[in-house]
Amino acid sequence: MDEDLRTQFAAMSDDEMLSLGTQYASLTDDAQALVRDEFKRRNLETPDVEEEPLPDALLGVKTIRQYRDQAEAMLARSALESSGIACFLRDENTIRVDWLWSNLMGGIRLQVAEADVEAAEAVLSQPIPASVEVTGEADFRQPICPNCGSLNSRFNNLDAKVAATSILLLGFPVPAPPEKDFWHCNECGTSWIDQEDSLSQE
Repeated sequence: MDEDLRTQFAAMSDDEMLSLGTQYASLTDDAQALVRDEFKRRNLETPDVEEEPLPDALLGVKTIRQYRDQAEAMLARSALESSGIACFLRDENTIRVDWLWSNLMGGIRLQVAEADVEAAEAVLSQPIPASVEVTGEADFRQPICPNCGSLNSRFNNLDAKVAATSILLLGFPVPAPPEKDFWHCNECGTSWIDQEDSLSQE
């Protein structure tokens, strides 16, 4: 990955590198080292680093989770906020603007005050319910991983991923293949199609 980043940085213009330099504090340690090397190679002056201001309640914060996907980060933030725990998603806006930077920056970091770390961990470690009551709808039943039996899974809609990738590469969206929606286990990495969902859609 270091060589990929080095190649990517070498292809960037000086203005792009200077812009990246303003996000220096948000980059992973490896990415920071590569940015420093690239600045030296180009004889660029290191720019002032502008930190995102933290809410007063979060001075003296600790990162308790890192998320690649914004949706997962927002769910975790909602869970903490609904439990009365102040929290902050570091680098959320940068990654929302350009999600390809997520891995480079170490993902979206969920931060809480040091005094709230234990309570926040307790909230985020609660087991996933097997079903959820939805007013006016049939209860939602969380799919179980066929490989490890975990309830810790997420739904993947391939339409959005194929469309986003094709827009980046081709400039227009391309439809996904017919077998497009699937579940992915966050514990063991298994992906599967929920047969009940498939039958109900036919």
